[in-house]
Amino acid sequence: MGTRVSVAYRLCPKCLRGVPLAVNERFCIQCGTPMTTACPRCQAPITSPYARFCGGCGLEYRQQHRRVTPG
Repeated sequence: MGTRVSVAYRLCPKCLRGVPLAVNERFCIQCGTPMTTACPRCQAPITSPYARFCGGCGLEYRQQHRRVTPG
């Protein structure tokens, strides 16, 4: 069996666009929202570019963005 390599991602909490950390984007190029690298509740790293929920605590990333964004 091969060694499993864990890749970390940045995720836009507004439009849920995911990119590898190596891309080094700080803001989403689709909507301008600051990208995040970990769950805002439990600080678990984002390990999938398709993540919609935190694997550690179950927080819905998009729901969290709505709570913090004014308006």
